[in-house]
Amino acid sequence: MISSKNRVKGSKAHYIVFFIIFLCGIAASFAIYLEECRHAYNNQKASGAYFTEKLNDGLTQYITQLSSVVALIESSEGGVSSSHFSRFARSLSTTPKVGFYFAQYVPAGKKYEYEMQQSVLLGNINFTIYPEGERKEYMPLALGYPDKFIYGYDMLYPQYRDINAVIQARNASVIMLSEPTLPPFSDAVSNSIADTFVLRAPIYLPVDVRYYKLTDSIGFHGMVGAYFSVGSLLNQVTPLAGHDLYYRLADISTNDPIWFVDSSAASSWDDGEFDTHYLSVAGRKWRIDTRYLTGISSRINWLLVIIPLLIFGLLALILAFYTRKLFLTYYSALESVNKRIEIDELTGLLSRYQIQRELDKLIVTCQKNNTQLAALILDLDHFKTINDAFGHEVGDKLISKVSKRLTSVLPKNAIVGYLGGDAFLVLLVHNDDQDMPQLNSLAKEVIRKISQSYFVDGLTLDIGCSIGVALYPEFGLDGVTLIKNADMAVYQAKTSGRATYHFYDGEMGRRFARNVRIETRLRQALQKESLELHFQPKVDLITERCVGMEALLRWNDEELGVVSPAEFVPIAEQTGIILPLGDWVFEQAFRHILEWQEQGITVPPIAVNCSAAQLKRIDFLPKLLALLSKYKIDPSLLEIEVTESILIEDAERCAELLRQISHLGMKLAIDDFGTGYSSLSYLKDLPFHYVKIDQVFIRNIIEDKKHAALTHAIISLSHDLGLKVIAEGIANIDQLNMLKEFGCDIGQGYLFSKALGANTMGSDPMIVALNKQDSLD
Repeated sequence: MISSKNRVKGSKAHYIVFFIIFLCGIAASFAIYLEECRHAYNNQKASGAYFTEKLNDGLTQYITQLSSVVALIESSEGGVSSSHFSRFARSLSTTPKVGFYFAQYVPAGKKYEYEMQQSVLLGNINFTIYPEGERKEYMPLALGYPDKFIYGYDMLYPQYRDINAVIQARNASVIMLSEPTLPPFSDAVSNSIADTFVLRAPIYLPVDVRYYKLTDSIGFHGMVGAYFSVGSLLNQVTPLAGHDLYYRLADISTNDPIWFVDSSAASSWDDGEFDTHYLSVAGRKWRIDTRYLTGISSRINWLLVIIPLLIFGLLALILAFYTRKLFLTYYSALESVNKRIEIDELTGLLSRYQIQRELDKLIVTCQKNNTQLAALILDLDHFKTINDAFGHEVGDKLISKVSKRLTSVLPKNAIVGYLGGDAFLVLLVHNDDQDMPQLNSLAKEVIRKISQSYFVDGLTLDIGCSIGVALYPEFGLDGVTLIKNADMAVYQAKTSGRATYHFYDGEMGRRFARNVRIETRLRQALQKESLELHFQPKVDLITERCVGMEALLRWNDEELGVVSPAEFVPIAEQTGIILPLGDWVFEQAFRHILEWQEQGITVPPIAVNCSAAQLKRIDFLPKLLALLSKYKIDPSLLEIEVTESILIEDAERCAELLRQISHLGMKLAIDDFGTGYSSLSYLKDLPFHYVKIDQVFIRNIIEDKKHAALTHAIISLSHDLGLKVIAEGIANIDQLNMLKEFGCDIGQGYLFSKALGANTMGSDPMIVALNKQDSLD
């Protein structure tokens, strides 16, 4: 059944499907969005790194050009003229805004000589070093490109604005880059923008050339400088790397950073993420911040982000539509199926599923009201025969008629269900224990009504039924247990002869539990070969000689103790264990015969009981012949005992099998004669050699004249048909004398000997006597 809760869940299933799939689309779009953002950030970072790299390349190019000028000054022995310097500097500079200069070191004692020399070189007779004044050393500007400034300016003049940077570069002995400053030697005021950088390279001459050039005591000859504006550098870099970037640059060589370039408004650096790179060159350290001109969002391929959302959204709509349609169809079909589940189509009764649900509900009600509940299982007798004879269609029609007749005979408060096959379940609620006799009457009435003839497709069919009853709460507190116990009761009813009823009781449950345990342990015993075969002598009542032995199965189990064959053999027949068990008995009997013969014991014929299941097997005779061949046993040493039941069930085939066995030389005996549907035709038409009278007759032969009369009659009739008679269960001398008087041929029982183990056969007096007699003969 579908609960309302499940139905509500099902009605919302398409919303759930839509939500889940659309959520997947959102997740896919979000993942692509994150990937696009990551890609844009990486591109921005890579662009900033490239911009920094190009800045470094530009500065490195200036340093290389400066090094070339240094090399020119160092290699010139007679000095470099202004025109030569200008041409050389022009050939190096790819950017006209880069300037170069050379400031010559002049000791105080060489000042006049230097001024005269420069007047000639420059063609200016008024050339002097300025600012004027006497100082220990001078470093006047000697060469420049482009030469837009006055030569002769002393860069060691104490009031020169870059004097500290000049001294630092002179002492460093390497190329040094200045912090942002004003253009050198310009007329710019102090509040002008510091947008120029100066690369300074001191020139130190080796000792061997100092004598003809002006140097200080350690070889300092002068300083070469290259100066360029930030704009000039950026004009060289931006077209290559920075056309779509905001950037700002700072000199961070000291603790007080100097920002000297910012391509955007200051607020732009607060609105978005930017990347920071660092550059170290010629003793200075720069910081470069970069970011895209536009935000990261403008760099994202939004179409790529939105497409998954659109696709998943469309897919969600389609699947939600079909899910709703599917659930509508499903619930419609389920409603139809539920009706079929609740009501059996064949009988119109409650189905197996529904009757079990009703039983569970009734148990809850009975528990609350403290009332009694009866579960009756009705099982048709020999229904399979009708199915096999007339077909399942006729069988189904018969079941339908039985169900209608059953409902007509039951009280109105009865709940009836069809369990399938040929079984029905009836539920009745009782108010008190006084209703118990009514159950007996009801069961009898149901059996009487059901057993009346039925007319189906022109056929008159007769069928009986057996009923098993289990009561709640005495013999079952739940539906499963109650049905199981009622099923045990109906089985007991069928075992009792069918067409009757039986109430489940505790003893039945214990008996069934023991039967199950016996079955389990018997299978294990057969695998472990813990069974034993004993042999009971059969004695000629005239000569009192042993003329044969019957093989009897004995079982002493570790858990169950000694289990009687009367108890475990029927269970073996019901469960099919009798087949491997019968094979084991034949094998053991032949093995013992062979062992006794090897010990020199004269072995009389051994009788082995065969069940109906064994004889029905097609391979029974081939297996028997294989054992005879394997153990080289004379067939005359084997007797086969069969019961009347096999003759009733399959007389024609059984007769042919018995004839084949008889032709092989084996003796045949009909066992337990008189206890079943005894028929003299078996004795007349089939090749039996012996008739065994069941011990039930022998036990009371002295006290019960009827048993004596029947025993006498069986012996007389058997002799008239040329058969010998074996009496079982002879326990005292009076029974023996009466049987001798009746003319019985062979006796068997405790009066002569109990069943003996295989290892005691050589010491048994009767066997010893048999062997002595054979030796005398």
